[in-house]
Amino acid sequence: MTLQIQKYGMARQKGLTIVELLVSIAVTVVLMLAISSVMLIAKHAFPDVNGPANATIVASEVAEQFATELQYAVSIKDYSTTMIEFTVADRNADELPETIRYEWSGTPGDPLTRQYNGGTIVNILDGVQQFEGVSREVELISSEEITPENESPEYPLSNYETPVTPADVAIKETVWVGQYFEPILPADAISWKVTRVIFMACRNGDAKGVTAVQLRLPNAFNRPTTTVLGEVPMYEESLSTSYLKQEFSFSNVSGLSPSQGLCLVLACRTSDTALADVQYDNAGGSGGLWTTDGGSTWIYLYNRSMLYKIYGTVTTVGEPQIENTYCLKAVGIKLRTTNDEQSAVYAGVTCLNKPEVKQ
Repeated sequence: MTLQIQKYGMARQKGLTIVELLVSIAVTVVLMLAISSVMLIAKHAFPDVNGPANATIVASEVAEQFATELQYAVSIKDYSTTMIEFTVADRNADELPETIRYEWSGTPGDPLTRQYNGGTIVNILDGVQQFEGVSREVELISSEEITPENESPEYPLSNYETPVTPADVAIKETVWVGQYFEPILPADAISWKVTRVIFMACRNGDAKGVTAVQLRLPNAFNRPTTTVLGEVPMYEESLSTSYLKQEFSFSNVSGLSPSQGLCLVLACRTSDTALADVQYDNAGGSGGLWTTDGGSTWIYLYNRSMLYKIYGTVTTVGEPQIENTYCLKAVGIKLRTTNDEQSAVYAGVTCLNKPEVKQ
């Protein structure tokens, strides 16, 4: 009898009472609630990809990239509050600098773009609300006084057009004519140039000749030297049988000293019986030139002159100006992709190469 009771007692010890079961359930519920709270807290600990915190992180990464590249700029090509274009040293072994451009349109919501060597424009940050240079530190490198030069409009530098006794002379193989002239210049002239020459000429004979219209340097006696500053051809076949004004343009007779004159020379270029007739004043003016040996020796005519007109321009000295040269030492920017002003990212960069900039 006793053994049987013990047997039943042992069997009853293997089960749970209702109280124990309720206690177990209560403990389990408490543990589940605790775990849920921990998971909820952990969930909120991770930033929302669309939230302001993540937007600030992304903006910070872009600002860091911008600052890193600008730090090594060697020149600034263009700059505004919402754009900067600069060059960095060669990166692809072509011995040419690389050009990088960051730009924002200024319209909230538009992207910040980056362009490399004029290639495809890439959006590197969407939804930008603000991108601007908040500061720029420059340094004065040098200061130089510059004296600008002003070139005048074209005007008559010298002329003689009203003859006392009109006459003509035929240009031949050895008989050439010319005119020495000095320009009328303002007192502050530093140089002058010839743009056009005009004189009276007509056809003579079979119209096969070619005359060289030359501007030569004079010697100390105002006679032509062999130094030809400019030359254009005059074809006899293009001349009329009566006297008309012939006009010829010069583009490279410039930088002439205000103290010097020039010689207009009409020389034989293609031999003919008579190349052309040229009109002059047989009893007035001065500075006429004449040669009968093809330019070996010249005669200066003190009382005769060709009928001519010389056009040109004169260069004068302007008001002295101070020209300063500046370099870029540092740049500060502000970047924001949300409406929250507190999410704005500020980045500052020191330009190691101190590239030159315009003020």
